[in-house]
Amino acid sequence: MRGDQPAISTMLKRLEAEMQTTLVTKTAQGIEPTAAGRVVYHRAQELLQLATTLPVEAQRANQQIFRIGYSELAGSDWLVPVINQLDRGGLLGNVTTIQENSHHLERHLLDGKYDAIVFSRLDNEKITGIDSILLKQYQFKIIVSENSPLAQLPEISLHQLQDELFLMRHKRFLSRIAFDQLGRMVNFKPQRHLIVDNLEAMTQLIAQGMGVGFLMDLSIKHLPGVVAIPLIPEEKVYCYSCLGTRHDFVPNDLQQACLKILFD
Repeated sequence: MRGDQPAISTMLKRLEAEMQTTLVTKTAQGIEPTAAGRVVYHRAQELLQLATTLPVEAQRANQQIFRIGYSELAGSDWLVPVINQLDRGGLLGNVTTIQENSHHLERHLLDGKYDAIVFSRLDNEKITGIDSILLKQYQFKIIVSENSPLAQLPEISLHQLQDELFLMRHKRFLSRIAFDQLGRMVNFKPQRHLIVDNLEAMTQLIAQGMGVGFLMDLSIKHLPGVVAIPLIPEEKVYCYSCLGTRHDFVPNDLQQACLKILFD
């Protein structure tokens, strides 16, 4: 690394001369970027991102394909009616759909893999580089067997479930992220838990009385043997399904027609 320092210093001086301002300063802790340095750094990242996505966009601009990425739960409530609309518009033959984790969808949309995504979020704040609209709000609830005494409760607190076995998904899933955040907020940690990533297996185990779960109410819609109990008001957690497109996306005529259907 030491052999590279002169070359780096030379490039930095050249860049500062071109920008006509100081980009870094020396401190007791080492070298720190100035305000101008931080601006240049962030803009350089944007240029690198553009350099990655531009060839992909250029190739796909001449392709008559519209790619939609969707998350497991947001897509299940949204995908069918939209596909029907695309079919009525005569566009379905040009559409491809892929299911992915919401965080992967956001990253791959920015990378140019998708033209639009339907994804879930724990808040409705804006994401840098993504234009999104809110489709629907969902509520996380406690999922229990319909035969459990808990099923008769109008609402419930996590602290009433201290002795219950919690069936939980892996940390990459939104329901687990929301559960961990809520647990930290109310100082709750289950005494017993079991990781079950497969949603169908989880709900079947809950229906058999094997434990309880923490899922979006949409997850168990029309599923037999389980009941969703709302959390008490101070513990309620919401999730939002959103439709997103890249802020700087330049659609061709086909993509524009598909986007019009999606946003209408």
